[in-house]
Amino acid sequence: MKYLRVIIGLFVVFNFSLLHSQKVESFILKSPEKPFYKIKKIGVLEFECTNNRRMNSIITNFLVTDLLDQYRGIYDKASKYWGLKKGKEGQTFVKGVKTDFYQIIERDQLQKVLKEQRLSLSGAIDENSAAEVGRLLGLDVIIMGNVSYSSVDEKGSSLLGLASSSGSNCLTRKVNAKGTLKMVSVETAQIIGTKSAETELKIYKCDDQRSGIPRPEVMAETCMKQLAREFTDYFAPGYQYIEYEFEKIKLKEFRSKGKEALGYVENGDLDRAFPIVYAMFEADSYNPKAAYNLGILYEMVGSYPDAHEYYNIAYDLDYSNDRYAQAAKRAKAGIGLNEYLEDIGRPVEPYTFTGGGAALSLSDRVKIKGNSSDRTNVYELPDKGSKVVAKVPGDLEFNTIEKNGNFYKIQLRGTKTGFVHKSDVK
Repeated sequence: MKYLRVIIGLFVVFNFSLLHSQKVESFILKSPEKPFYKIKKIGVLEFECTNNRRMNSIITNFLVTDLLDQYRGIYDKASKYWGLKKGKEGQTFVKGVKTDFYQIIERDQLQKVLKEQRLSLSGAIDENSAAEVGRLLGLDVIIMGNVSYSSVDEKGSSLLGLASSSGSNCLTRKVNAKGTLKMVSVETAQIIGTKSAETELKIYKCDDQRSGIPRPEVMAETCMKQLAREFTDYFAPGYQYIEYEFEKIKLKEFRSKGKEALGYVENGDLDRAFPIVYAMFEADSYNPKAAYNLGILYEMVGSYPDAHEYYNIAYDLDYSNDRYAQAAKRAKAGIGLNEYLEDIGRPVEPYTFTGGGAALSLSDRVKIKGNSSDRTNVYELPDKGSKVVAKVPGDLEFNTIEKNGNFYKIQLRGTKTGFVHKSDVK
């Protein structure tokens, strides 16, 4: 029995006429599991591996390498799981964001201070000692932790529980690795974050191929790399692979155009897809599928406020759809990430959809003053004496179409537009 190989492609073509949705793959910005957006300078102590000291430096190096990676999470080679899964070159539509966010103290500087303090480089030291070292080096956080691994060989059965063609001369080697990361505040010497993770790797071969199974220590290194990625994902923003399912919308007048738009997305031409997807939403602004598809395009380019707006519309219209709920939650976390990137001077470069006529820039937006319980008048004309066409909640953002004197013309839900006075926007 041969390896099961899963090949990940950037854009996979499906028979649209046979499916209710269309799948498209991409890499998007990802907010961390637990944001620590005030951290700037980090020191990483060697993790302690309880059953193999050689792994101390291995997982620590993986962790530091991950933190210094400028496009962390986007892969183009590599085996996430040994021999079973390989990624093709990744592509993202997010512009301008590199993920080496932190200043990582050099290991020789850390080693020097530890020696001066008569401490070990390993994570066996306590939190107070770690914080003291961090203070001497001007750090915000010290990262420390421990890991371990175990291995077991199972003979006579395959990875999938099937017998080999030549009998039961098969071997499955399993390596399990687990560990815990701790983030220690240098200021308080308190643990401000902790993450436990576990990963398992299985390799199966029969007969004369059994000798090709790597040693447990080699397999453990692969597991340590995966643990390091889970640890960095806990607190560090990065990129993530995502497979979107574009909704099929049953609007007769858009049937052929819908297929055309999805074809553009598959080929990475978001500019030509956007006007069609947006027009479908305008034609039926109370269709959750139309709102969801529009949210996907905004999320793909890193515009989380827009994505959150349309994902929320989809969820409000169909609150039983878990995919809509998860998308809205993901986009809400992304708004915080966008704010962090602005603060550190690495903002997402505004994406301008240029296809299908006039360009629509995501940077031309206004936010209404107040909070969600407030209501602000939107007028039919740039005149407070004209008809009120909508009353919108505070703290919402809207795309601006033009500026007319003291008024902004904004895009409301669906095809509606209106004017809001500059005194009512932030």
